[in-house]
Amino acid sequence: MIRIKEVDAQNILDVCELTASQDSIGRTAEGCSHCNAISIAEAKYNPEMHPNAIYSNHSLIGFFMYQRPEDHAETATICRFMVDDRFQAKGLAEEALEHILRGLKIQGVRNVSLIIDHADNAAKDLCLSFDFQFTEEINQTERRYELAL
Repeated sequence: MIRIKEVDAQNILDVCELTASQDSIGRTAEGCSHCNAISIAEAKYNPEMHPNAIYSNHSLIGFFMYQRPEDHAETATICRFMVDDRFQAKGLAEEALEHILRGLKIQGVRNVSLIIDHADNAAKDLCLSFDFQFTEEINQTERRYELAL
């Protein structure tokens, strides 16, 4: 069973230790812009950002962060979504994304954007399986996909 919990004093260090790839040398070696610690720090200074831990039963399996502007509360952008390498290829990413989208819809979100690295074919396949549509190239490495809830 998937459960979402805000990043807080009890889970912040564990969330920062999550890694999406088995060969990471040091948890921040994944790239500063995609490091959970950097995302959490960014949220500290941007009240529109919401960092969250993803649990399956009682195990921390991942992290996601979304941005929801106060003046456009019906839209949200998932700017960070990851499942720890120990829990990949078990269907948990699909369960987690489904749970996240359901939760956003309950909060009144009607349009969701998902930003992914264009080289991450697994993430691309995941978002397309939920009927997200490619909308734009953000920069040389990131693409935006959108879904109406």
